[in-house]
Amino acid sequence: MAKIANESISFLRSKAKLVMIAVIAILCSATIYAAAATSDTITVEVDGVSSQVVTMRTDAEEILAQIGVEIGENDIVDTSEFVSGENSTIRVYKSHKFTIKDDGAEPIECIGNGTVGFALVQNGFTLKEGDIVNVSTEDMLSDNLEIVITRAFDVKIVVDNETVNVRLAGGKVSDAIDKAVITIDDDDIISVPLDSALEPDMFIRITRVETKIRVEKVDMKFNTITKKDNTMYTDQAKIEVKGVNGKQTITYHDRYINGELYDSLAVSSVIDVQPIDEVKIVGTKKRADSFGSTYILPNGRKTISTLKPPSTVQFDGNAPVAYKYKLVGTASAYSGPGRTATGKGVRPGYIAVNPKQIPYGTKMWIVSNDGKYVYGYASAEDTGGFTKWTGSRATICDLYFPDRASMNAFGRRSVTIYVL
Repeated sequence: MAKIANESISFLRSKAKLVMIAVIAILCSATIYAAAATSDTITVEVDGVSSQVVTMRTDAEEILAQIGVEIGENDIVDTSEFVSGENSTIRVYKSHKFTIKDDGAEPIECIGNGTVGFALVQNGFTLKEGDIVNVSTEDMLSDNLEIVITRAFDVKIVVDNETVNVRLAGGKVSDAIDKAVITIDDDDIISVPLDSALEPDMFIRITRVETKIRVEKVDMKFNTITKKDNTMYTDQAKIEVKGVNGKQTITYHDRYINGELYDSLAVSSVIDVQPIDEVKIVGTKKRADSFGSTYILPNGRKTISTLKPPSTVQFDGNAPVAYKYKLVGTASAYSGPGRTATGKGVRPGYIAVNPKQIPYGTKMWIVSNDGKYVYGYASAEDTGGFTKWTGSRATICDLYFPDRASMNAFGRRSVTIYVL
């Protein structure tokens, strides 16, 4: 019996012991749970590098001290997202010494925090459109960083009747055009080569060039075959076979500059109807010349004009070597007695002009573009009704001929006027 009692007492004691252990375990669990319940997870970001700490501390400075983050005199602690007693964030921006070189100026030593962009603002440097910084303004600042600012400048581009202003810190003309989002074609004319380096206040003009195809059906003028007859005077002529114009289709490339027609180039022609040549008989028998002798060029060609050019005028073939400028257009012919608008008696060499285009007294040398006539040295002395003709009848000058036959033979022809 005693043994059993002892064993029962031992069992009770063991049971009591187990109960105590359970109670202690429960108390410990409650304590741990209570401690965990009052701890927070704080994200600490130092110059963009984040770490997390589980802490029961509620003061930002104490939390930073807990993880060994020392705050210097010029450091910035951002607690705008920190809430005491809650999971939140503390940001620290350490101060750094760095240099700024602004557009070629001497480097300046500075102290700043955070990103490069923030540090520039801290130190009074403002970036404008087009300015370039050698490092990203989003990068975090670091000790001994060298920041170089290249300032942008204005470049003006004139195109399509408007001026576009762009700002760049360098590059080529093509970069400015790209930044202005201007599309150019291969035919467009740019005042400065595309690979030219940009300069402050550079002026770039883009001239729009457009080529259009034009098809035109026109008369194909007949040729005149001339036969000589020594029984007829030089001012006499007759038609043996009447000429008939043919028909042809001509394709032109019309070039427009800034919307205005600049020039036309015939690129192809197709003969639809062949012309019939005219056969003309002209006299070779000379009458007495009342206007004086014509001028003979060094190459032997005779002029229609009886005016002699100055000795300073030198010739290359039928044309003068030196001249102020030249005009190309259609000339007509006239003859008969009378006086010019300037009061002079008519003669070969005194021609009629539009004085608004060619002032009276202008000295010229005139040749036909088909090579058949060298009118020669001429002076603008007269005018006439042709100045009002337009379209296909537009006429640049009216050439005086000694007789009606030579006037009719010339008719209307394309000429080149060399203004001397």
